[in-house]
Order: sequence, then structure tokens, then C-alpha cells
Amino acid sequence: MECPKAVLFDFDDTLAPSFEPPSAEMVSRVSLLIQRMPVAIVTGRDFAWMDRDFLPRVATADHTERFYVMPEGAAQCFVWSGRAWKEMYGHSLGEKDRGHIEKVILECVRKTGVLEGLPVFGPQFVHRKAAVAFAALGWQVPRDLRHTWDPGNVRRTALRDSIARELPGFDVLMGGSTTIDVTKKGINKSCGVLWLSEHLRIQPQEMLYVGDTLFPGGNDYVVIPTGVQTRETNGPEQTLSIIGEVLAACAPSG
Repeated sequence: MECPKAVLFDFDDTLAPSFEPPSAEMVSRVSLLIQRMPVAIVTGRDFAWMDRDFLPRVATADHTERFYVMPEGAAQCFVWSGRAWKEMYGHSLGEKDRGHIEKVILECVRKTGVLEGLPVFGPQFVHRKAAVAFAALGWQVPRDLRHTWDPGNVRRTALRDSIARELPGFDVLMGGSTTIDVTKKGINKSCGVLWLSEHLRIQPQEMLYVGDTLFPGGNDYVVIPTGVQTRETNGPEQTLSIIGEVLAACAPSG
């Protein structure tokens, strides 16, 4: 591996299990990587969750001016100023769009029947500033069901495709292990890659993106056309190994 000039990470099932915070070891590795180069987290989670359960653990590291947080699928970007998180840009959905999106999702669930007979654990919808997120089995789904309820993403792909056909003016992408995210057209993780490239004056080809959904329909897949280097991960353990590779490739000479 050649040393990239910046690294971007997905969050759910990349840095941490879905719906959970990252391990202490992961926080330590990410903090160490920030000492070497700019690092961005590009996640479907909202900023409030990140700020509560993850960001304070990283903000104490050195060189946090190199750390970029892009929640809601890169619909927003925040940078640590040394005292507070500063919003660099932000997009949002209107209430009319939110209502329409939720109605379409429920109709597609009914029409496809892909969730019929499956249990639901808690609310399925979360309305974020720039996205509507739908968790197929609810937001409190037990860990043992997250990766076993839909082998090969067959059910979720059918539902995503149905929703996308009904919402041509929006991006409809799969994130984590149970979720489908809907955002304005073009407001997706590729925006984060291109913004960071321009902001840092680094070509996308010189940066590395690490994520678990780099397959068609996944919310990481959209970064591929930007030209950014990509590495697919099957979870946090493999991500730790990838970070180790990056750190070794970027070790100071001598």
C-alpha cells in the first residue's frame, strides 16, 4: 500500500457495529492516524449522536484540526476549532419532503412484502436534518439479528429499488446492516469526498475511502465514481487491520 494523503471512513459496521459506539482500541487507532494525515468520518448517523458518543473521545487528540465529521451521509461537515465544532456546510430536507418520503417507504414496504412476518424492535423511522432513515427491523434490533435477518441483502435491495423507483428526485441508499437512507438527489457520500478533495487541494485518487457497503445500492458505493481509492471492510476488526496497513505505509522514514 502507498501512503494516502487523507483517509475517509464510513462508521456503522466499519468503525463500530451498527447502533453502537466504537471500541477504545478503534478510537486510539483513529486518533493515531490523525497525527499523520487528515481523517474524515462519513456516516449516516446524525451529528447529535456522534457528538454524544464518539467525538469527545477524539477531540482531545493532537492535530484535531485535521479531523472532519460528515454526518447524515455527508449532508453536513463539521471541523473542530479547538473549542467547538464548526459547521463547514449543511443541507436539509423540508417537512413536505419528509412526509412524502415516509409515505412512499411505508407503501413500498406493503407492496414488496419483504418485511412480512419479521419482528420490529422500536421505531423504524428517524428524521434527521438532511435525511429520512428507515431501519427495517427498528432501531432497537438485537445485535444477533442485524447481520442474519437478510443474507446477501436480498430483502433490503428489493425494498431500496422499489423506493428509488418511486422517489426519482432523491438518493435512496443502504447503510449499516438494516437501514435505508433517503436524501436529496446528489447529497450523498460522494459530496464529502469531493468537498474534502477541494478543501485540502488533494486529488481524490490520492485519498483512501474505507467502508462496508461498497456494493451497488450501498451508501459507500457512490464514492467510487469520484476516483478515490477504496478498501472494503467486513467490520471493525478488519478496519483495525487496514488502519494498521496505512500507519505502516505512512511511517516516518529513518
